[in-house]
Amino acid sequence: MEPPMSESEDFHAALNRLARLLRDEDERGLVLTMAAFAEDLLGRLIRGYLVEVKASGELLDGFNAPLGTLSSRIKGAYALGLLSKEQFADLEHLRKIRNEFAHKWEGCSYARKDIASRIAKMTPSRIPSDDDNKTPKHKLRTSISCVLTELDVLARLIRERHQRIRPLAMHLSLTPPKGSWPFS
Repeated sequence: MEPPMSESEDFHAALNRLARLLRDEDERGLVLTMAAFAEDLLGRLIRGYLVEVKASGELLDGFNAPLGTLSSRIKGAYALGLLSKEQFADLEHLRKIRNEFAHKWEGCSYARKDIASRIAKMTPSRIPSDDDNKTPKHKLRTSISCVLTELDVLARLIRERHQRIRPLAMHLSLTPPKGSWPFS
């Protein structure tokens, strides 16, 4: 088994490893693997955007970390403006499909009406392809791969341009220096 993607690993190498792994996965394996990959990438994206302080890491890692789950990372990234409405919806569909496969030991399939409906609602991949494959497995894989690629590009831009959240903290003062109000 190959190690998980590290901070410094080239995303495309990791995505290629993921694609090779997914080729042979059954439906359950594909869903669980893509969801785990998305959770990891969302954690790296959020970490890269937050202020570099110990509290940022504590939000993402460890027992009961507020942003330690796929669900909270999807919501957190969306609330921070790091996900578009479509990316948010696609990741929520993936999360709900993942929950079905993770918590039910039988009866899960892309053909099941509720799962097929979620996959059908996913945004088609924005990455051009000559592939005419129209299966639910293909749509799930290409839609989520597109979102993951977009999020990696955003994470790289944030890191390269040092675009972190700018603190807006302030203290009250009876006689503030001229021009020191944060919203002036």
